Amino acid sequence: MTQQPRPSHLIKPKTGPDDPELLETLQEGLSQIRPDDVESIAAELVARRQRLHEAVRALGESQALPPVALGELYRAVTCARRHVEELAAALPGDRLRAPARALLTDSGPASARLAAFVASLPGLDRRLALELGSGLLHLASPRRHWLWTRWLWDVQHQTGILPLIASSARSLRGDDLAGQYQSLSGLIAMGTELGQNSGLLRPALLEDPEIGPFAADAFLAAAYSVYVYGITNWRLSREFNRLLPSLPDLARRLVGLPPARERLAA
Repeated sequence: MTQQPRPSHLIKPKTGPDDPELLETLQEGLSQIRPDDVESIAAELVARRQRLHEAVRALGESQALPPVALGELYRAVTCARRHVEELAAALPGDRLRAPARALLTDSGPASARLAAFVASLPGLDRRLALELGSGLLHLASPRRHWLWTRWLWDVQHQTGILPLIASSARSLRGDDLAGQYQSLSGLIAMGTELGQNSGLLRPALLEDPEIGPFAADAFLAAAYSVYVYGITNWRLSREFNRLLPSLPDLARRLVGLPPARERLAA
């Protein structure tokens, strides 16, 4: 006789996105993020950009980076260790020089240069190429260029914080990659408005010419962390959820920063 599979004690029965428990866990997650967390993450992103300034300048001049500088750069543009290792294997210093120089210094709109950069790296996962290319543009000129990470908008799975903010991936319009990159700016602006309305993103911080773009990054990472926390708590048991990092540390991980405890110990 065939036995029915036993439900895992980690999986809880759910009724759908309007389940009151989901709304409760999202509110609980939101309460774990403070405006000071967003500001602290933004300040660290500014400091990291300052450390990487010479590396980005060197790439714009078609210079190869030493392994240590290249490693820090790759850790700044993607959040998973395996993706950093994938970049290091696929793009050692000499291999990155030409496409990075074209991306950072060629004429034409940044969106077209980003599309050309991705097309020049056919062996690399397109999402990872977008993270690298948009990350380099953002480091070079954060007020003019924005990130395109998979937690902002995953082009393969149509997931991320921006489709959630827009309520639909259809809002990410564009006939090609360049057009889609341009469409992100409006959604990021929508996200920063949401951040100000929530009280987590202070207007004075956002208006600061140096830290403002990174404050937007920090808030959007925090917002996606709240979503991940809410969905995970909604679907799985508290026993499993105790293994998750704190929400501020989860946001830090998304933007390539170490946990707060490691920063304090350094």
